[in-house]
Amino acid sequence: MNKTLLSLILGVIIGSVFSYFLLDYENQTMEFLNYYGEESKIVHELDFNYFSNTAAFIIVASFIVFLTISWIERKNKR
Repeated sequence: MNKTLLSLILGVIIGSVFSYFLLDYENQTMEFLNYYGEESKIVHELDFNYFSNTAAFIIVASFIVFLTISWIERKNKR
């Protein structure tokens, strides 16, 4: 398997696990009661800070995995 593809796959897995356990995501919803005559209205929001921090975790994890694989290959060639 290509070194870059392997580092991206492992980076996504590792970065997603770290962001799940470390960032403590909470669902952002708001409920408006009696809004324009309706019973209730639920609005779901996206947390862009969570997505950008998760992307940063994935990029850093991919880079670390790539460097580790390169270091292991270089060490084995000697």
